[in-house]
Amino acid sequence: MLLVVAGCTTVTVDHDRGASFDGQNTYAFMAHTDEQSYLSLDAGRIERSLARELDARGMRKVPIDDADILVRYDIVEEIRNQSSGFSYGLGFGRNNLGLGLATAPDSREVKEGKLVVEFVTPQERRAIWRGAGRRNLTESMSTERRENLIDSLITEMLSKYPPG
Repeated sequence: MLLVVAGCTTVTVDHDRGASFDGQNTYAFMAHTDEQSYLSLDAGRIERSLARELDARGMRKVPIDDADILVRYDIVEEIRNQSSGFSYGLGFGRNNLGLGLATAPDSREVKEGKLVVEFVTPQERRAIWRGAGRRNLTESMSTERRENLIDSLITEMLSKYPPG
């Protein structure tokens, strides 16, 4: 599967204004609900990057039953049309009659995805913070470049956590 997280760096965050972010000192990663029973390479990179950023904020990873906050992440895949090139047109008319001819610009479908990270309360299982971001990430990239892209995206996303 070709995974493309495309577009310029676009990071957005949202949070529950009624939620308290005080006292969140521990975290755990929520289990994925898909059929995959192992941690993929990119999922491992995402978890390492999230752990690094959360640890830098004084938080500590603990077993899921002891966590103050649960961390959930996913890559949401979307398809969009991208057009490029020029469109040319030619036409003429007289009185109430006219004739025109135009070319359409080149168009192609692009698989696009965004990395979504949510912080969920363990008791209510309710999201209280959400970050989403896009950046070019393709299957043909080197390991080092993939790691750097994921790291910088998560660093930018979590620079806005906790809200305040």
